[in-house]
Amino acid sequence: MLLWPLLLTAADQARIPYELIYRIQKAQTTLRGSFTNLVMDLRMKSTLPEVRTQDLTVYIDSKDGRIPVQLNPANGAFSLPIQDNLVAEGAYVEVNQPKGTMNFQWFVGLKVAQLPTNGIRYRDLMQPLKDLEQVRIEMEKIPGAPPLTIAGLKLLYPPDKETSVVVHAKGGNRVFKINPAHAVVIPYEAALLEQNPVVSIPVPPIGVDVADPGGGS
Repeated sequence: MLLWPLLLTAADQARIPYELIYRIQKAQTTLRGSFTNLVMDLRMKSTLPEVRTQDLTVYIDSKDGRIPVQLNPANGAFSLPIQDNLVAEGAYVEVNQPKGTMNFQWFVGLKVAQLPTNGIRYRDLMQPLKDLEQVRIEMEKIPGAPPLTIAGLKLLYPPDKETSVVVHAKGGNRVFKINPAHAVVIPYEAALLEQNPVVSIPVPPIGVDVADPGGGS
């Protein structure tokens, strides 16, 4: 999972320009058609641990009145109606929370039809992240969108599994052990893409996702 945080700010309460979300959603529509192995959605959540998603009231503050925005109670995912007139009037998306207490996030995850197996080549393993590079290029074209750092790929395991993954690089084997979040994080590196070494995965993972820049948990 990858989250791009943006602080929602306003004079009195949390808000973000409608136009920014409008541009991201339009880009998402195009990107979903090109990269069917990627999951993309917008999310928001409070930075205060006592504030639940169910406590948030979100709406588009338009000149014709408030337009309610529904959040997924599980993860805060949402989408907005795409309307040019809301961009033209400079509408804002507002939240019933004080400024500085909300995060607006763009989530990118993976839909993996086939999990990696023992003996896979590094380039094949990292193909989803090569696709994500193209997503990063497109998102950089949107003013206000934060930069995307592609840290690596993480293989997910159940809590009772102990394992490690070995990348058989030219300079010597690189061993990546399972972390406290029950994942093995394999870095995304240009040198390894060029070498394309064999990757030993002795225990099949139960899932695959994008590793975040903070360590991939």
